[in-house]
Amino acid sequence: MAFLKNVLVALSAASVLAESTGSASASASESTSTSGSSCNPLKTTGCSPNPALASSFAESFTSESDHFHMLQDATGQINYTDNGMAMTINKRFDNPALKSDFYLMYGKVEVEFKAAAGQGIVSSFYLQSDDLDEIDLEWVGGDTTEFQSNFFSKGNTTTWDRGAFHGVDAPQEKFHNYTVDWAMDKTVWSLDGSPVRTLTNTSSEGYPQSPMYIMMGCWAGGDPDNQPGTIEWAGGLTDYTKAPFTMYIKRVIVTDYSSGEEYSYNGQSGTWESIEAKNGEVNGRYEKAQSEFSALAAGQTVSTSSSASSSASSSASSSASSSASSSASSSASSTVSSSSAFNTSSSAPHTSSVLSSASLSSISSNSIVSSAHSSSSQFLTSITTSAHALNSTTTGNAGAVTSSAATTKSSGASTLITSTTSSATSSHAVSINTSNGALSLQASLSALVAAVAFLI
Repeated sequence: MAFLKNVLVALSAASVLAESTGSASASASESTSTSGSSCNPLKTTGCSPNPALASSFAESFTSESDHFHMLQDATGQINYTDNGMAMTINKRFDNPALKSDFYLMYGKVEVEFKAAAGQGIVSSFYLQSDDLDEIDLEWVGGDTTEFQSNFFSKGNTTTWDRGAFHGVDAPQEKFHNYTVDWAMDKTVWSLDGSPVRTLTNTSSEGYPQSPMYIMMGCWAGGDPDNQPGTIEWAGGLTDYTKAPFTMYIKRVIVTDYSSGEEYSYNGQSGTWESIEAKNGEVNGRYEKAQSEFSALAAGQTVSTSSSASSSASSSASSSASSSASSSASSSASSTVSSSSAFNTSSSAPHTSSVLSSASLSSISSNSIVSSAHSSSSQFLTSITTSAHALNSTTTGNAGAVTSSAATTKSSGASTLITSTTSSATSSHAVSINTSNGALSLQASLSALVAAVAFLI
């Protein structure tokens, strides 16, 4: 029986990938056609870098999120309430779905989730990369005792045994916590804090290892236009007269294990070694991410302050110059400036949510970009909160990433406090420029020496 189920999962994935982009389906397997990037770095050169999260947050979905946007071609209904988000299929071809405005390069994601009920209705929550690495959580509306886990490496759907089924109590009636811990050495799926599956990076079927965004939504796997394998896997034909079909998300916790401003592919191997983290380090904030995730899961806050330090993997830093001059009234003044394009001229914090296109060309405001331990145990924390600056960066217009000072973002149990941001292009060592002060001091000493000489 288990063998047959796994075959159905594999056949479903293969058939869904083969279906037209105009189909009603938008599952994790099908996301290559409806939600994936239009530029696969393994097949095309010149793809835009992926905006990095490089931080941690918790989202309660009591209102539209700064971190996720609805796809332009998605249909259906999304409601935000005090109890979280409801995604509803009201009629045929509805497909409510959200996509993250950021990418993770290894990380941990937890979702408090209640699946949609209904024969042929599939609820999905998954991670996917531009080169079609994928890690899935899926629920079939007619299966009241199980949920499914799956993974793909570079879009390969030729094998049947990647999927697995896990027991769960009434997933369409009760909220449960589902966790994906995607690390460099292994990926662990957990249910309500208990591991149910582990995938090592030595898998003969490949291992997801390139930057991934997050997708969530529900769709009609049992639509009559779908392939027979998809309909069978989804539990049978969907009866739209029984609509609406609604899935619920109460909270999502996300942490990125890597640091930097954006992730890009160096070459077309798709291995983690080929991924470059601009002004950061792949897997460079693993320990910090663990503590942040634990704090957010406990309902605590995560606060980050701006700091100026360097890491072995990043040349980004800031330089401060101070000028000291003397005047007849002996008034001293000092100026602190940044050669790495700090921008704190705006006194009003950015608080509006930003919805980018389905190609994910921007990162949401109020995200934190920080690097963790380098080989010399130094830190670089660079917090980004300007979605517009990152939008221009990720669409090929490289420029400084700026932010308003002391921006505070509150969402459910999480509060992210961010300070000033360094430029995405900064590459200067920290230095103190006191040339003006030295000249002033030299002039003062010269006058003093002359006066002493005159008295003598």
